[in-house]
Amino acid sequence: MERQLLRSWCDGLLRYQIAGTGNPRLDGGILCPACMRVHGRSGDAVLPLITQWATSGAVRYLHAAERLFAWSETMLRPDGSYNNDTNSNWNGITVFAANQLGEILLHFGTRLPPADYAAFSHRFAVSANYLLQNIEQIGGNINYPVTCAYTMALAARLLPDKAEAFAAKGRALAAVALAHLTQDGLLYGEGHPTEAVTPKGCRPVDIGYNVEESLPALALYAELAGDAKVLAATLAAARAHLQFMLPDGGWNNSFGSRSYKWSYWGSRTSDGCAAGFAVLAKHDPLFGEAILRNLALLGRCTQDGLLYGGPHFAAAGEPPCIHHTICHAKGLAALVLQGWQPPEHRLALPAENAAGAQYFPTIDTWLLAAGGWQATVTGYDYQYLAGGHPTGGALSLLWNRQWGPVLFGGMDPYRQNEPNNMQMPRYQFGICPTPRLVHKGCCSSNDVTARLTAGEEPAGADPAGEKRTGGEAYTVWAEATGTLYRSEDRSEGQNAGQSDAPQTAGTYHLRYTAGAAGGFTLTARAAEPGAVLLLPIVSPTGDAFTLTEGKATFRRGKLTLCACATGGNFALPAEYRLPGGHPRRLFSPVGGLQAVVLELALPPVPEAAVTVTFTISAGE
Repeated sequence: MERQLLRSWCDGLLRYQIAGTGNPRLDGGILCPACMRVHGRSGDAVLPLITQWATSGAVRYLHAAERLFAWSETMLRPDGSYNNDTNSNWNGITVFAANQLGEILLHFGTRLPPADYAAFSHRFAVSANYLLQNIEQIGGNINYPVTCAYTMALAARLLPDKAEAFAAKGRALAAVALAHLTQDGLLYGEGHPTEAVTPKGCRPVDIGYNVEESLPALALYAELAGDAKVLAATLAAARAHLQFMLPDGGWNNSFGSRSYKWSYWGSRTSDGCAAGFAVLAKHDPLFGEAILRNLALLGRCTQDGLLYGGPHFAAAGEPPCIHHTICHAKGLAALVLQGWQPPEHRLALPAENAAGAQYFPTIDTWLLAAGGWQATVTGYDYQYLAGGHPTGGALSLLWNRQWGPVLFGGMDPYRQNEPNNMQMPRYQFGICPTPRLVHKGCCSSNDVTARLTAGEEPAGADPAGEKRTGGEAYTVWAEATGTLYRSEDRSEGQNAGQSDAPQTAGTYHLRYTAGAAGGFTLTARAAEPGAVLLLPIVSPTGDAFTLTEGKATFRRGKLTLCACATGGNFALPAEYRLPGGHPRRLFSPVGGLQAVVLELALPPVPEAAVTVTFTISAGE
């Protein structure tokens, strides 16, 4: 699977490589069909191209890699570090550029043409020495020092004259990572400052960056350095993070500190989980299963040799940003070089065996599972940027084992916090996919002070009182109580939600319930009359949709998803309604999903409530 996907991606990259202009700042670079520019990290594709040459024997990949390496000189500083882009002097990405050169030298060495071997070796040595002296001064999030531990291990192996200095730095950086593991097993530090603690006691945690960059690099470091302590800690942390892998191979980063870069299969500009998980799979085959699930999803999101930023990009008419293919092709090449073998038998992921309510205090988030439903309810109050992720007890992800994602959350509104690393949608702006209560310009998903509770109801006559046969909780629930806030009143960092005079619109109450019998219910209540429940329900172009007052029906193949309202009737908001009453689908680059947006007005009396029940049925 991985070899076919790697070839497809490399062929896609070759189609967009620039040639014939006579300008070294252009020739050899890779043009992005979405952003219509050459991304500064295009040079990261040298590793996959070299790997494809070495495994296939086709010299076109070698020549493409040589041209790309020559182009990458334009991003190099005299001190050996790399600029992120032509309009960005951020040089933390030197870590990733050095790692791929180190892996090329480690695995291919003098098999490379002599001129390439000399050029790669020189560039790697210069960059590794720069990082040895400057990684702490570069700053940035936790992913940089953690990933640099692997750079130092590569340098200790490849640059014997300073092997001990590199090895010592690698050990020190790995120790930084271990010091940032929480009691619930999560790696924190994806924020500014990395040591931040919020009023709720939360830390800056991003599942996407952790599973696609930091933990894989830490695993690769541990194996190369022979560090058993770091390997054991990485295994434990990765098992905790594996609880956020969805059965379809997606990663649930709907609430992460940097979830504005969530792409359902992972995170936009990271390498993927595969290479590091291949190391861990030698000790726990469950990580091999995770690789298979994620690779299958990446394959489904690939068209014409390019990886799209989520499952519904193509359906929404959005072009693929080539940045995704560049980075994930690099990670896939590293997987091929691992000599990885799939597990002998297919295994169930933790999410498939989950039942009941599980709490992660580091992110003030509950995972609920019952009856084929998996719900993520978050009150996470660390704000990397205002509105960067849903909070307030929002249902940041509702997933069903038959339908897949049903509801999900994202930025409010969508904006390019990292313009070089985030795709601008062609047709829609001001996007917010989060299910939420709104009133007077305020909404529930902006409330970083919301209080969450969750639990499991007794299982009727079951003497155990909590579980039924099969291990599923009979009924699992979560509730959130808070205040409707305006989005601009969400300040950043530790003081989120603590502005001097925030505008509010009364209190709200949300309750979510899933039962082993089947359905999932959402009940919303507001203290002030006039509130509206907004529900963007995941539905790509091609789903059949009908709306009859209190019932919305979605048909996909033989499956039908029904949303039935009690206490009010559904309507299509004007901005998401086409002539003839048909929906204009919302598309969110966060998650990469489309949705039909429904609104449900609460009755015009104080403390009024509405309930929506979701059910899935199969049949002709």
